[in-house]
Amino acid sequence: MTLQVIGALCILVSLIGEGLKISEVEIRRLSRARAISLAALGVLFIALPLVTGGLDS
Repeated sequence: MTLQVIGALCILVSLIGEGLKISEVEIRRLSRARAISLAALGVLFIALPLVTGGLDS
């Protein structure tokens, strides 16, 4: 998995932080601070390869 995909997943999980269960995958309810931290981490993972010149891709 590339960093962009991991970053997008982090942002997606932070957006659906209300709690979600699909088959055997369960996302528990996140506090506001954790959702913001997870979204910021996702943005960092997406921006990192762009700043470093795409070395990860």
